[in-house]
Amino acid sequence: MNEKHSIETLTAAIYDVVRNDLLCAGDEFDCDSNLIDWGLDSRSVAQLLLEIEERTGLWLPEALLTTNNLASCRTLAACVHRALSDADQK
Repeated sequence: MNEKHSIETLTAAIYDVVRNDLLCAGDEFDCDSNLIDWGLDSRSVAQLLLEIEERTGLWLPEALLTTNNLASCRTLAACVHRALSDADQK
C-alpha cells in the first residue's frame, strides 16, 4: 500500500468529498462528525463509494457499509484502509 492510501490521506479525501460535495456542511463538521446524523443517505453513500473507487481502485463491499463504518470520515477511512490492506495481501 502506498502513501496516498494512508489512513490520514484517506480521511482527508473522504472528509473533503463529504463536506464539500455531498453534504455542503459548515465549519462545525469535522472528521469525527457522525455522517448519518449530518444527512448522509443512500444516494450520498453511492456517490462516495464511486469517489473512493476512483481514488483507490477499490469498490467497498456493501457488507462493510455498517453504521459503525459510516460513523465518521475517520471510521470510514479506517474501513477503506483495512479493505485495501486485505486486497494487497491477496
